[in-house]
Amino acid sequence: MKKHWLVLVCCCGLAAASIGISINSSGVFYTPVSKNLHMLRGTFSMHMTLFSLATAMMSLFVPKIYEKFAFKEVLTISVIVAVASTAAMALGKNALTFYILGAVRGMSTSLFSIVPITIIINGWFEKKHGLATSIAFGFSDLGGTICSPILSSIISSFNWQMGYLLKAIIILLLCLPACIYPFKMTAFDEGLVPYGYQERKETIQKQTTSSFHFISVSFIAFFIFGMLISCITSVTQHLPGYGESLGYPLTTCAMLLSAGMMGNIVSKLIIGSLSDYFGEMKATLMMIGVNILGIILLMIGKSMVLLIIGAFMFGSCYSLGAVAVPLLTKYFFKTENYAKAFPTISFASNVGAAISLSLVGYIYDFFGSYLYAFIIALTMIMISLALLFIVTKTKEN
Repeated sequence: MKKHWLVLVCCCGLAAASIGISINSSGVFYTPVSKNLHMLRGTFSMHMTLFSLATAMMSLFVPKIYEKFAFKEVLTISVIVAVASTAAMALGKNALTFYILGAVRGMSTSLFSIVPITIIINGWFEKKHGLATSIAFGFSDLGGTICSPILSSIISSFNWQMGYLLKAIIILLLCLPACIYPFKMTAFDEGLVPYGYQERKETIQKQTTSSFHFISVSFIAFFIFGMLISCITSVTQHLPGYGESLGYPLTTCAMLLSAGMMGNIVSKLIIGSLSDYFGEMKATLMMIGVNILGIILLMIGKSMVLLIIGAFMFGSCYSLGAVAVPLLTKYFFKTENYAKAFPTISFASNVGAAISLSLVGYIYDFFGSYLYAFIIALTMIMISLALLFIVTKTKEN
């Protein structure tokens, strides 16, 4: 059983690199780079839109790529490309350069991000599956929480170019354990069994295999749910800019992003444990409630204390996109259909994130306020609740 947890440690490093550093710390670059190169914030943040779109497209093919080619070879090559393209961001002088590098980073990062990580966890854990998923993606927030203020400090003390070089080094260090430690995609591939595996369950699953169709009310509703939930997460990356628009210095505003990332960690750990004990739906609804309260505090809060509390609670949105969506995918469409369903749901999630990353920036550019972004986020949450109700009812029927 020891190896199962060592594999989880490797997944933690991959999650911290692919999400925590590559995505969640990107917000500290928006203001300094756009100001230095005289770009609109929305124009610069478009590179993260392309990152998300590239990740979305590649996520559809990740299972097939890993089936056709050696797991470790694909993993190592993708990490090298991601590190090199991140370091190359320091050489960017215009929007086109950032856009190309953003797309390359997105394609390479998708090969060691949420889709392969959840497939690995599914293959190594049967019992404590929710907890394992929470721990892995909790580290994605830990990476963002620790590194955001460090990167912000480096940018303030030196320049944003140095910030990107440091970011590339951190990604490499976090991915090294997974590249070096010998393990395969599933425990069965090594002649082992998943943690908590019960042999009798295999017979039961064969008797209760559920049918799966992409063109169904339940899947389409869940597809849209995944897209909307991921749209909300992109607002977090603009929290430093939101704090700055209220008159706070950039170094102080980085605390908002860190608070959001810390809320991310705590909520992910909580939602996985709640899911194991109370079920995926109840755990998801609890986190949605926390997220709504966080948005309200950010909208009405003027003091840094209230903003930090609001950012911390708003960070729960990441637990919805990173943990709740994979757990609900397995819950609604069953384990045997996970590899079919989740890449498409992940595609929807990345498209949602891609759209909102630039949208939030342009909302500020043209309206001079982030208030409308928070209002849109609240609306999306309400629609998401309705979609969950639809999926639940159609699956029951």
